[in-house]
Amino acid sequence: MKSLFQSLRWRIQAWHALLLFLVIGASMLPALHFAHESMQRRLEDEVQRLGRNLMRSLSRELRTAAGEEDRGPMVPSEFVRRLLASPIALPADLADSFQGDEPGHAYASFRNAEGETVFQTANAPAGLAFLPVHEKEYQGETRFVGHRCEQASSFPEGLAVVVGRDISPDIDRMRTMAGIYAGIGLAVWLLGLLGGWWLSGRAIRPIRTISETAGRIAEGNTDERIDPRAMDAELARLSDVLNETFDRLGAAFERQRQFTADASHELRTPIAILLSETQRLLKRERSPEEYREGLAVCSETAQRMRRLTESLLILARQEDSAPTESGSLCDLAEVVEGALEPLRAMAEKRGRRLEARLSPALCRGEAGALGVLVSNLVGNALEYGGDTLVVCGTTEGEVRVSVLDDGPGVPEPDLPHIFERFYRADPARSGDSGHSGLGLAIARAIAENHGGVLHASNRPEGGARFELHLPRAGA
Repeated sequence: MKSLFQSLRWRIQAWHALLLFLVIGASMLPALHFAHESMQRRLEDEVQRLGRNLMRSLSRELRTAAGEEDRGPMVPSEFVRRLLASPIALPADLADSFQGDEPGHAYASFRNAEGETVFQTANAPAGLAFLPVHEKEYQGETRFVGHRCEQASSFPEGLAVVVGRDISPDIDRMRTMAGIYAGIGLAVWLLGLLGGWWLSGRAIRPIRTISETAGRIAEGNTDERIDPRAMDAELARLSDVLNETFDRLGAAFERQRQFTADASHELRTPIAILLSETQRLLKRERSPEEYREGLAVCSETAQRMRRLTESLLILARQEDSAPTESGSLCDLAEVVEGALEPLRAMAEKRGRRLEARLSPALCRGEAGALGVLVSNLVGNALEYGGDTLVVCGTTEGEVRVSVLDDGPGVPEPDLPHIFERFYRADPARSGDSGHSGLGLAIARAIAENHGGVLHASNRPEGGARFELHLPRAGA
C-alpha cells in the first residue's frame, strides 16, 4: 500500500499546512511580542508613578508633622534627612493602594545606608533587593521579579527605596490574550487547511480526468480523447499533446490491424495453393511427371511466400527504426549504379531500355537500405511502365533521384494510395505475378527514415515519375 505522502494531493496539503502555519505564526508572534512589551512599558510607568505619588504624599506628611504648609515635593536631600530623622506611617490617601495581598496590590520599603528599615508597608514581601547607596549619585532601575514589577532607587543622602506592584492580573490578561490569539490562529489554520484541501482537489481533478481517460484508451477505447476545454491553460496544452499522442497511437494501432489483416490475406492464397496441391498429389498414386509438376507449383508458391515474408520483415524494421539522423557517408550515384546492375537483365528480358544519368551525390545513410529503395522504384517502373530513365544528382542543396518511365502512368485516383501496403493500382492484379504489393511502401519507409521525401506523379508527356529527395551531406 502506498504511503499518503506518495499522493500528490497529500504532499500539496502538507506543504500548504506548513506554509500556512509559518505565516500565521509569523503574524501572531510579533503581535504577542509587541503586546508584551507594551504591557511591560505600561507597568514600568505605573510603578514609577506610584513611587512619585508615594514620595509626594510622604513629603506632605513630613511637613504636616513639622507644622509647615505643603509647598510641593521636597528636594531629595531634605526628604531623606527628614524621613531618616522622624519615621512616619503610611499616608491615609494611599492606604487603599499599599495594603493587603489582593491581586494588583502595591508595596514599598525604605532603608537607610546601614540597611535598617525606616519605612515599609505591611504587605511588602520578604527578600526585597535594594540598590547599594552611592555617595555621589542617584541610582534607579525598573525590574520584573516573578509576578511583581518594582522600581528600585538609591539616594546619595543614604536612602534606598523599593516600590512595587503585583502584576498577576496583567499576566492573566496577557495569557488570556495569547490564548485568544492562539485560538484565532488555530481556527484560521483549520479553515485554511479545509480550503487548501478543496483547492488541491480542484487542481488535481483534471489530472485524474486525464488518467481515467488514458486508462480507458489503454483498455481498448482508442477513439476516446481528453476535452481540453475543461482544463486550465497549463493542462490544456498537456491535453493537446496527449491527444496528439493518442491520435498517433490510434493510427499506429489501426495500421497494425490493417497490416495484420492484409498480411493474413496475402498469405492465405499461397497457403491454400500449397494445401490443395499437396492434397491433390496425395489422393492417389501419380506419375513422376505429375509429381514434378506439383512440386514445381509448391516450390513457386513457397518462393512467393518467402519474398512476401522478407518484404514484411524489411518493412517492419524500417517502420520500427528511428529516423536516421547520421550514418556513413555514401555516394548515392554509386548506390544507384549498384542497384541497377541486377535489373538490367530484367529490362532486357522484357524488351525495355534502362538508361541511367548519374552524377556524384553525397549523402549520409545506409547504402543497403537506399539500394533496396532504388531497386523497388526501378523494378516497379520496368514491371508496369516501359522504358526507364534513372537520374541522380545534387539540385538546390539536396540529393535527388528521379525514376521516369514512358508507360501508361498511374491512374489519378490511385496516386494518393500507391505507397500504401498491399495496394495495387490495377485491381485485376491478384498478386499472381509474384509481387507482394509492399515494394513502394518499403521505399517510402526507407526514405522517411533517412529524413527524405518520396513523391509520385504522372508526366505530362506520358508515363510515371518517382522522385526521391534526401538531405545532402553537410547541408
